Amino acid sequence: MSLDRRRRAARVALAFVLVACTQAVLAGSGGPAGAAVPAQIPVDGHGWGHGRGMGQFGAYGYAVEEGWTGRMILDHYYGGTITTQMGSSPDQRVLLTGRDGKDLILFNTAGGMRISADGYQARRRAVRIQRLGEDRFQVYAGDTCSGPWRKWDRIVTTKGIRAKPSATNAGPDHMLQVCLGRDVGTRYYRGEMIAIHSSGTIRTVNQVDTEALVRSVIAREMSPSWGDSGDGKGMNALRAQAVAARSYVMAGDSRWGDLATTCDSTSCQVYQGYGIRQPYTKRVIKVEDARTDTATAETTKKIRRFLDGRVARTEFSSSSGGYTAGGDFPAVPDDGDDTSINPNHDWSVTVDREALEDVYSFVVGRDLGDVQVVAVSSRNGLGSFGGRALTVRTLFDGGDITVTGDEFRRMFGLKSNWFIIRST
Repeated sequence: MSLDRRRRAARVALAFVLVACTQAVLAGSGGPAGAAVPAQIPVDGHGWGHGRGMGQFGAYGYAVEEGWTGRMILDHYYGGTITTQMGSSPDQRVLLTGRDGKDLILFNTAGGMRISADGYQARRRAVRIQRLGEDRFQVYAGDTCSGPWRKWDRIVTTKGIRAKPSATNAGPDHMLQVCLGRDVGTRYYRGEMIAIHSSGTIRTVNQVDTEALVRSVIAREMSPSWGDSGDGKGMNALRAQAVAARSYVMAGDSRWGDLATTCDSTSCQVYQGYGIRQPYTKRVIKVEDARTDTATAETTKKIRRFLDGRVARTEFSSSSGGYTAGGDFPAVPDDGDDTSINPNHDWSVTVDREALEDVYSFVVGRDLGDVQVVAVSSRNGLGSFGGRALTVRTLFDGGDITVTGDEFRRMFGLKSNWFIIRST
């Protein structure tokens, strides 16, 4: 590989290592001399996200423009399931993914925070929890997120340290705040916080009631303002989202074992607690919203189940593009997705030819030369273009590589795996 190619590949390497184990290379099957592929390769597509289950813009379109109820929306996207009522609302353990390896620093405005670990209990206004080893923590007490810090009189021997507010049903002044940094502010969370040893580092888990989790999730997964659309018809989209979010977490997630039941990122569902206080101000910007709170309350404990009783893992994404992708639920046309507010029903981008050559050469570990052909080689047969891309074949001077449509999407930052490559 030339020096220039190595330098360009280094700039994009991290984004594309996911395909390293799944690409197929047939060396020596070079194509005709001379590049037939343009310098900027046009790609047209539909939708944003994986397309499985409910399309959020589709839910909006059906609610506001077709007058569908929340139940009708859920029935459409989650075929083979029914709405049922949970018997109780258990706590969830939410892994705060951005906190791995960082000391847990907590603040409580009202000063009513209780720390419990290894039989030791104390009441503090601010604490800093530092991992020393596999089962050893040092706890510091202070008055603000910045300290000054005073060590507890002994090292705590335990796998985890729990913090909880003294008043659990009071306003935000009594909630635990995770200190994010002097120039970032603090984030407010309902429930309790746990600093725990896991995977050789310190990790932070928010233990919170399922309904409180849903309040925050739907306010980030859908725009609360949708509830005002269509003289209030948009509330049905929010209600559908509340049931989908609740079912998704109740279906369970074993990726973290006993550590957590879900996480706070797009790998699970976006969750940002109650709100955030920006630095150098006392103003709290709420994540929770009255409209999404209403949608949560009006669907309390409602989930979707398969007919055999299993809780349905009700995935959802921003935009299906006009046809859902299948998976655990039957693929269905999604006419609601073609709503005027959806910027991603149709999209067009370009992929730089040299960047494509660099990425594939990096994955293979050698210079593949010029690209001769890049095209979708198989599709799922649903919708325009022949449906979503299942495989993409790329022919170079020095090799023939096939990756999945999802891998190609990730490699070049496409919005979905429903696309057509116009390379000639």
